[in-house]
Amino acid sequence: KNWIEFLTVVGVFIGLGLVVLQLRQNEELIRFQIATEIRVNQDNNRNAIKGEQFSRTLAKLQTSPESLADEELLQFQAHARSLLNELTFRRILAEVGIFKGDWTVWLQSETCELFDNSVGRTWLRIHGQEIDEEMVNELNRRLTECESRPSFIEAVRRNGPH
Repeated sequence: KNWIEFLTVVGVFIGLGLVVLQLRQNEELIRFQIATEIRVNQDNNRNAIKGEQFSRTLAKLQTSPESLADEELLQFQAHARSLLNELTFRRILAEVGIFKGDWTVWLQSETCELFDNSVGRTWLRIHGQEIDEEMVNELNRRLTECESRPSFIEAVRRNGPH
């Protein structure tokens, strides 16, 4: 009879342990689903901000930033803000363990395309106070890496489209 009581107690504890484990898995799954949903919404917002003609604005940023019209500068500003919001969001998700990658490697090439020019650097200088120091340091580190390689447009124009 003592063995049956002991096994019953052990069974109850194992059952409780499995319930707790299931609850943790459900919580993690829900957090992941919420983060995915937010990411999809942010991607849609970023695409809406860029609009259908953003490639023209991006090309001007890299080749002739002085020719950007006011609406293109505002488009750039909205996209730059959305990019930084995305990086901040990725960092937060990494800190709480939902995003398993290194937030600092995300959008590396887009950072070069967007900020490695006079308009981008001016934007960072003006808005750098609004961004936390870790983010500013990461962007400056990225821009240092951008300087060592030509942009896609420069590479094609210099070497031809092979």
